Amino acid sequence: MPRQTFDRRTNAELVVRSLHQLDVPASVNTRHDIVVADDIDGVDKKVSGSAYKLVNTRAYHHGTMLIDADLGALGRYLRPPPKNLVGKGVESVRSTVGRLRDYSYTVDHLSFCEEVAAEFCHSHGADVRPPIELTASDIDRDPKIRQYHDEITTWDWIYGQTPDFTHRLEQQFVWGAVDIILKVHRGIIAEAAVTIANAPALVAVAMRLAERLKDKQYSRAGVAAAFVFDGAQLGDEWTARRVQELAGWLGGAL
Repeated sequence: MPRQTFDRRTNAELVVRSLHQLDVPASVNTRHDIVVADDIDGVDKKVSGSAYKLVNTRAYHHGTMLIDADLGALGRYLRPPPKNLVGKGVESVRSTVGRLRDYSYTVDHLSFCEEVAAEFCHSHGADVRPPIELTASDIDRDPKIRQYHDEITTWDWIYGQTPDFTHRLEQQFVWGAVDIILKVHRGIIAEAAVTIANAPALVAVAMRLAERLKDKQYSRAGVAAAFVFDGAQLGDEWTARRVQELAGWLGGAL
């Protein structure tokens, strides 16, 4: 919608009115989150997440709704990043969450979508239209949709715009302690520092690895490419096995 008329609370309240039609006692809090008051513990539980984007004269708003989600699994998926992973992105605010099914036995995905669509049309004076389902055949039939689909499945689109971050990885092996610090810019390792303690035979390997990690993708494939050494660079079979262990650990840790 036009940037000048965009208001986060207005959109959230539209969704809340839709939920009232489903007998869900939702409201909008001061952070413009959609929440439902829990009568048991008296805590407002967040049931929806939103994100916003302002581009030139336009404003975009999208969000999610927890209808019948597995909240136990959600907690596992949203584990905070480890302390040795430091980013420059905007941190999310932790909230107690709930789901619509806990407040209504009849609500489901279809009824939620229908109520939101109806309320949107009512609020904006638009005619209700049947939804159009986008299928795989539509993607293949329309060149513009295919172009967009192909773009958002590339590594550059998914990871190339990641905010800068620093990742420190530490591991204790039988033969020595490894400490690796990666500074990543737009999904590419801009700087790397590799230290291997208590293993003098691997000092040269650590120096080469730091050089080879630079400009590689922050991914398993990028790390694998950095570990391509020839026999002369490794020296002996013992060193080759240690490098193989390092490659397996680092690739799995990203």
